[in-house]
Amino acid sequence: MGFSGWDWAVFVAALIASLGTGLAAGWVARRRTVRGDAKGTAAEFLMGGRTLNPLVVALSTMVGAVSAITLLGNAAEMYAFGTQLWMNHFGIVLGFVFVHLVNLKVLYPLRITSVFTYIEGRFQSKALRSFTTVFTFLGTFLYLGLCAYTPSLAMQTLTGLPTWASIVIMGGICTFYSAWGGVRAVVYTDMLQVLVMVVGVVVILVTAVMEVGGLGRVWEVARQHGRVELWNVDPNPLQRHSLWLVTVQGYFLPLVLFGTGQAQVQRVCSVATWNKAVGAHYLNLAVLLTVVSCCNLMGIAIFAVYATCDPLATGAIQKADQIVPFYVMDRLSSLYGVAGLFMASLYAGGLSTYSSQINGVAAVLWEGIFRDAACVAALREERRPLVNVAVSVVIGVAGMVSGLACTWVGGVFQAAQTILGTINAPLLGLFLLGMCCPFANKTGGAVGLGVSLAFNMWVCVGAMLFSPPPTTLPFSDEGCNSSTSFPSSSFPSTFSSFSSTNSPSSSSFVSYSTSLSSVSHSFFPSMESTFSSTFFSSSFSSSFLPSLTTTERPEEPHVFPLYLISYTLYPLIGVSITVLVGAFTSLISKPWTTEQAGRIYLHPTFYALQRRWERRGGPRNPPSASTQTLVPLEKF
Repeated sequence: MGFSGWDWAVFVAALIASLGTGLAAGWVARRRTVRGDAKGTAAEFLMGGRTLNPLVVALSTMVGAVSAITLLGNAAEMYAFGTQLWMNHFGIVLGFVFVHLVNLKVLYPLRITSVFTYIEGRFQSKALRSFTTVFTFLGTFLYLGLCAYTPSLAMQTLTGLPTWASIVIMGGICTFYSAWGGVRAVVYTDMLQVLVMVVGVVVILVTAVMEVGGLGRVWEVARQHGRVELWNVDPNPLQRHSLWLVTVQGYFLPLVLFGTGQAQVQRVCSVATWNKAVGAHYLNLAVLLTVVSCCNLMGIAIFAVYATCDPLATGAIQKADQIVPFYVMDRLSSLYGVAGLFMASLYAGGLSTYSSQINGVAAVLWEGIFRDAACVAALREERRPLVNVAVSVVIGVAGMVSGLACTWVGGVFQAAQTILGTINAPLLGLFLLGMCCPFANKTGGAVGLGVSLAFNMWVCVGAMLFSPPPTTLPFSDEGCNSSTSFPSSSFPSTFSSFSSTNSPSSSSFVSYSTSLSSVSHSFFPSMESTFSSTFFSSSFSSSFLPSLTTTERPEEPHVFPLYLISYTLYPLIGVSITVLVGAFTSLISKPWTTEQAGRIYLHPTFYALQRRWERRGGPRNPPSASTQTLVPLEKF
C-alpha cells in the first residue's frame, strides 16, 4: 500500500496546475496596469482593480473558507455523531441573508481594502483598530501554520515525505503565486482548487455509495445504526447538538466569515457593482452548501460501508477523523491515481486557505501601515509596488515558520490557538455595534470588546480544562470474521500523542490523526470550536476531538455548568456581550449623534431611526461639528 506512480502523477499534476494558473493570472494582472502607475498597481494587486468576475469571486470566497480539516472533519462528524449538524444549513442560509442586508450594505459602499479601516473610522480610534488588527494577525499566522500542517501530516503518512518538506512546498507555492499576481492570481487559482476538491470528494462518495448499493441503502443503514438525527428539539443548552443549537451555530458562521472576515470581504468588495457583489454572495452560498452536503454524505456512505465491521470497533483506527483516509487506502488504493487525487484534494483545501490569508493580511498591512509610512512615501513611485510583493513574501514565510512550529511545539502552541480563537465573536459584535447602534461611542466599543474577550477566554479555557469529552455513537464489529483483514500495517494500534512528542516522525497514520485531533481540539475549545479567523474548520470540523469513546463514562465530578454549555452558543454569547455592554456603556457615558458616528458607517435603517429620534429631541450638535461624512469619502 502507499503511493503508486499514478498517484504521484495525479498529485504533482494538480500542484503544477495550481502554480501555472497563479502565474498566468498574475501575468494578466501585470498587463492590466501601466508601468510606473503605483496606485493602479496596488489596486490591481490587492483588489483586482475591482473588476473581478463574480463567479470566480464566489468560488474563491467559498474555498478560502474551506480547509483540508473541513474535508476530513465533515465526514468524521457524520460518521461518529450522526447527521444533526447537517441541519445547521438552515442557520447558514439565514446568516447569509443577514450579511447581505446588514454587513455588506455598510462595507461595500465604503470600497475599503481592509475591514479594520471600518473600526478606525466608525469609532475614531487608531488604538482600537491596532488592538483588533494585532490580535487577529496572531491568530491568522497560527492558522496559516495549521493549514499547511494538516495535509502535510497525511502526506508524510502516505508517502514518507517529511512534514517539514511538505510544509515548505505548500507554503512556497502559495507565496510565489500570491506575491506574483496578488488577489487575481489567488482567486483564479482557487477556482481550479475548487474543481480538484469537488472531484476528489465526488469520487470517494460515488465509490462508497456504489459499494453499499445506492443512496437509499446508505440512508437506511445509517438510520438502522442511529446515525440519522435531524429534528432533535430538546432545548437543553448543555447537550452537544440539537436543532436549535446547530441552527444558532450555522447562523453565526457566515457573520464571522463573510461579514467581517478580511479575505472574504476583500473579495466581495473586488466586484465592480453592488448587484454583482450580491450575486457572488449568494452563489457562494449555493456552492458552499453543495460542497458541505457532499462531504457530509461521504461520511454517512463510508459509515455504511463499514457498518457491521467498523475499523474503529476493531481497533484498526483509533480516531474518527481517520476514517476517510482509511477508506481510501483500504478500498481505493488499487484504483490508479485515486490516492493521489485524495491528497490533491487535501492540498487544494490547504493551498486555497493559505493563499487567501496571505493576500488578506497583505491588504490589511498595506492599508493600515505601509501605504502611509514614511519609508514607503520616500520610495520612488515606480518602486512602491515592490512593497506589495515583499509583504506577501514575508507573510508567506511567516506562515511556513508557523507550520514548522507545529511539528515541535505541543501544549503551548495549542493553548495559544485556544486563547486567540476567542476574539472573533467579540470582534463581530464590535462591527454590529458600530453598524446598528449609531449612539455607540469609542468608550463603549472598547469596553464591550474587552469584557467579551475576557469572558470568552475564561469560558473557553475552563471548558477545555474541565469539561468531559463527548461520547460517540456506537460502532459494530458483529459482521467481522476471521477472513476480515484491515490494512493494519498502515494504521497501527500504537501511536504517540502530538503534545508529548517533539516531532511527528512516525509514519503511522494514527500519529497523524492523533496530532490533528489534538491541534484542532485546542484551536476550537470546549469540544470543538470557538470561531476563528478562517473558520470553516471551526464549524464543519467539529469531530476533531481529544477523545472519542463508545463506552459509558463513570460518574464525573461536578463541573461548573457554564463550562458544559454547548460550543455552538459561544458566538452568540460573545456577540451579545459586546453589543449589550458596549451599548450600555455608550448610553451612560456620552452617546454619539449620527453626525458624530458618521452616516457612511451606519446601516441606513438604524441611521434613519436615530435621526428621527434626534429631530424629536432637537439637535445636539451643529452639523458643522463633524466631518465624519466627508473625510472618509475622500480617504477611500
